[in-house]
Amino acid sequence: MIPPFDGNEALALSNEAAWNQTVRDWERLLELAPQGCFGKRVDGRLVSTAAAIVYDRSLAWIGMVLTAEAQRGKGFARELVAKALAFCDASGVRCVKLDATSLGRPVYAKLGFVEERPVGRWTRAAGPFNGVAENLDGEVDFELDREAFGVDRSALLRSLAGEEVYAVPGRGYAMSRPGRLARFFGPCVARDEETARRLAGAFLARHAGETAAWDLCDEHEAAVRVAREMGFAPVRRLTRMYRGDAAGTALAGGDMIYGLAGFEFG
Repeated sequence: MIPPFDGNEALALSNEAAWNQTVRDWERLLELAPQGCFGKRVDGRLVSTAAAIVYDRSLAWIGMVLTAEAQRGKGFARELVAKALAFCDASGVRCVKLDATSLGRPVYAKLGFVEERPVGRWTRAAGPFNGVAENLDGEVDFELDREAFGVDRSALLRSLAGEEVYAVPGRGYAMSRPGRLARFFGPCVARDEETARRLAGAFLARHAGETAAWDLCDEHEAAVRVAREMGFAPVRRLTRMYRGDAAGTALAGGDMIYGLAGFEFG
């Protein structure tokens, strides 16, 4: 199958939007969901994208919905999201979710999406970390992740595990990856607040000298508390939306999700 775009083409769009994705992030998406990636071209130039990653028949996630600024207002994003939804429907997916910006929310509502909860991006400026520093290098706990997220996203986690993984065996794990603007912390799954604090501390012990980003559910009081303690502050708010039967999907054990995998992955 010939992909609808390559990582460098798509990166130009996300750069224009001041997003944090790298070429590797786009390549990862194309590897994980080659049939779920869609692009729109004008005069041969990529001007809009959307992607759907199917975790299993209970849940798919739509992300990377972008349109070049000069081409906005022409319905390209709506067209591509409709294609992504058709792909999900053809795959037998019962529920589709996404994290919507304020601009995208009315578009998604017209496509049948319903608001679920607020999610946010938090960032921390480069600077000293004075908390407890531990070396928690480890492995992903796939069973714990499925318990927390509600579906099997092991293919995504295996791809992300090529970057950095921190773990407290039996209690939680977290990941980190490079970003264009900030080092990204997440996903972070933990059975309790103290484990999440240790995982975040291990991350900052290594990356305090870099700007860092952390996506989380704004209603998760413990996650917000840990993020603030670590010096993070909210900079963006999005709205998680769903279409279809959301029962038991994504945040089944939501109190264990201290950090999202990113707005494009959930």
